[in-house]
Amino acid sequence: MELQEHPTQHDGAAPRFSRFHADLARRILEVVRVFDCPVGYQLKEQWLSEQLGVSRSPVRSALRILTSRGIVKSIPHQGSFLLVAAEDIDASASQIPPTEEERLYQAITLDRYAHRLDPRINVTELVRRYGTTRSMVGRVLSRLADEGLVERESGRHWSFVPSLDDPDIYEDSYRYRLVIEPAAIMDPAFRADPVQVARLRRTHEELLAGAVHTAPSRHLVETDADFHESIARFSGNRFIFQAVQQQTRLRRFMEYQFGEDRRRMELSCREHLAIIEALESGNREAAARLMREHIAIARDLRPAFG
Repeated sequence: MELQEHPTQHDGAAPRFSRFHADLARRILEVVRVFDCPVGYQLKEQWLSEQLGVSRSPVRSALRILTSRGIVKSIPHQGSFLLVAAEDIDASASQIPPTEEERLYQAITLDRYAHRLDPRINVTELVRRYGTTRSMVGRVLSRLADEGLVERESGRHWSFVPSLDDPDIYEDSYRYRLVIEPAAIMDPAFRADPVQVARLRRTHEELLAGAVHTAPSRHLVETDADFHESIARFSGNRFIFQAVQQQTRLRRFMEYQFGEDRRRMELSCREHLAIIEALESGNREAAARLMREHIAIARDLRPAFG
């Protein structure tokens, strides 16, 4: 079953969902994991809506996605019940296929990194190239703009911001990260949230248990970004967090390519896990040193620049 773009349903047809509902389905799985819900647990719409800060209607649509993937069982007049153990949630999340919008987003980012797209683009060219609609292209460009990857020009033209597809920018970025990310850990205000650290540990342990070789590359990219941004957020310094967030955005084009190198992603997960263990033991000096080594290793894996 493919997730389509509009949340409508026709007689006898499979339900179709938006990116919002697909993302909400993944967030429900995160709630299940955080609360360590057992198999058979009833996922009540009201409880989920309170946890996620949304109304019950989109929760209902998200639960239908999970039902279609065999993760949740819906029993008429009784409710929705979990079929997957909390420890298997990451593998289940990877079963939720990307929406049309997500597929277009990935295609544009990969084509830009491979220099198959010019730095300056327009909506008409993208509609023709990808065989989609103007509204779909507009939504993806807006998302890219929100992530700081493109900027709007006059008319229908857009331009990609500089990314790590240039060797000088690449080197500057990693030198900057070697300074700021270890420093974030040593900041006097740094406080590692135990709940979030435990969440990061579970995510990485599940990947190392096998999901790193089967999960979509987008899941690996987002996990990597979540790790680095979470560490920066622990610093309690909004400027450090924003700086690291900007760097993860700059790396996104490149990370989609590296996401296919499963051996490297496995090693990266192990490096992340070593940092997590140092934080759990309260050894910030070791965590900062391991972060510096991790970034240096990543820097030395220079891509082949065009």
